[in-house]
Amino acid sequence: MPSAAPTPRALVWMHATDTGSATALRQLARQIAETRNGPQTLITGPGASVDPGTSPAEVIAFLDRYAPALLVLSGAVLPPALIDAARRRGMPMLLVQARRPLLTGFRRLWPGHLRGLLGAMAEIHAIDQASATALRALAPARVKVEATGPLAHIPPAPRCNPFELEAMRKALANRPVWFAGALPAEEVEPALLAHVQALRRAHRLLLIASPAHAEQGEAMAERARDVGFSCARRALDQDITETTQVYIADAEDEPGLFLRLASITYLGGSLTRHADTPSPLLPTSLGSALVFGPHAAAGDRPFLERLNDARAARRIATPSDLGDAISALLAPEIGAEAAVRAWGIATEGSEATHMLAARICERVRAAMEPPA
Repeated sequence: MPSAAPTPRALVWMHATDTGSATALRQLARQIAETRNGPQTLITGPGASVDPGTSPAEVIAFLDRYAPALLVLSGAVLPPALIDAARRRGMPMLLVQARRPLLTGFRRLWPGHLRGLLGAMAEIHAIDQASATALRALAPARVKVEATGPLAHIPPAPRCNPFELEAMRKALANRPVWFAGALPAEEVEPALLAHVQALRRAHRLLLIASPAHAEQGEAMAERARDVGFSCARRALDQDITETTQVYIADAEDEPGLFLRLASITYLGGSLTRHADTPSPLLPTSLGSALVFGPHAAAGDRPFLERLNDARAARRIATPSDLGDAISALLAPEIGAEAAVRAWGIATEGSEATHMLAARICERVRAAMEPPA
């Protein structure tokens, strides 16, 4: 007897109208993926490879192709074409991380249009209590509005080999470590001079320096030796010994290994205009205190300023400030407190993400049940 064909998994369509919302939706999708028998997810919006379009005809074609069971919206701008098309198909819709929404173009002039769009939602999850109060005043009374809070923005911690991590920890023998990641050529000298200064406070301190481009590792090692440091290179498979003062991580590895070893991380590129900078979420979520300059990526600046205001990170203005910042954070009572505060801010939203993932799965199951 032939086996029955597998039941196709339902699809949750997630649409973001800004970059910050897209990041949060990706974490929500990962949480749904970890749920047993959870639905599939498809994210559209900034940075996505699939575009539903903005015209009614484009959105209808998108719905015909993917046939989602549920639409999750996030972002300040409500997309009327998406909402209207989903409503006509009887598709449940959730608005998450909601603030007072915006309408663009001529639709701003339509009386009651915003109320109608909010009325299409099955649930609205506001980012804070003030937003929930404002949305309750705008939406019809039948729509449930909750102050769920912000979603998590933490990407998964980069993987590392646990055996190698344990071996490096043994080699370090409790030596303090700071990590300067994705250093452009312009910041090699400031990082090395900062290490000279920091060694006066902690003479066993190790600097792990990762160049922005792996091919710059040899030049970085040469400069470290010129300054007088004992140096080892990962690309040459050289070991860290008791006398190693600078370790060049130039083998194109993911930084997960080094972020787990370092108690302090400098956000490379943030002292240089137009340089790429790595995400500050990874080091903070792995328990590292953070130092950053004025030229971090624009999308990361609100998070970095929040860290700085909470004394969970150190903002510096010039390359000469780097040594002072690293030295200050080497004091256990200062660095450990900053790392704990940063971890708390970085992991904020985890509970809301778990709750919404469960709610979405429940909604999908209800939508897919055959009528009685």
